[in-house]
Amino acid sequence: MKYPVRLLFSGIIALGSSLAIAKDIAGVNIEEVVNLSLGGQELRLKGTAISNSQARQSTYVGGLYLQNDAQSVQDILSNTGAKRFVLYCQNSSIKPEALIRALNLGFIANHSEQEFAALEPMVNQFNQIWHDEIHEGDKVWIDFLPEQGTVVTINGNQKGIIPGKDFYDAFLKTWLGEKPINAEMKKQLLGQ
Repeated sequence: MKYPVRLLFSGIIALGSSLAIAKDIAGVNIEEVVNLSLGGQELRLKGTAISNSQARQSTYVGGLYLQNDAQSVQDILSNTGAKRFVLYCQNSSIKPEALIRALNLGFIANHSEQEFAALEPMVNQFNQIWHDEIHEGDKVWIDFLPEQGTVVTINGNQKGIIPGKDFYDAFLKTWLGEKPINAEMKKQLLGQ
């Protein structure tokens, strides 16, 4: 059977680029470089993290992408470029109420009462996005696009937008702040 040269060439390029810019983390293929939009700025992987609970035998893989590299949490938060936080549910499911509870605790722990009061309407909007369980194999992208704000996408389907930068910074603090959801994951996301 003959294949058109263009089709073969495209397949070789796709294979080569996926090998060159992806790595396997706990069975999840994590790209080293992503574009948040067609022709958009490239974001580079800062760090990947694995949450592995032996008691529940569950594994979640996270990754943090930055448009402009930063060395400290403060640098990441003050950076106005695009960002992406990814969460892959590797071998179990996450119930929406468990995800909301963990994130809300992270918001409260990393902000003063006054800061949280200002964020609360945005946190409530974010909580409304999580109606369904996240299942094994699901991919969650939480992006910051400077012209839009926080954009949540699950398996390629956009679920909601929260305008502005304040919410995204608050979300990142749940993972990277002084009292992160998971201290070991914080180190890994920062590439330490």
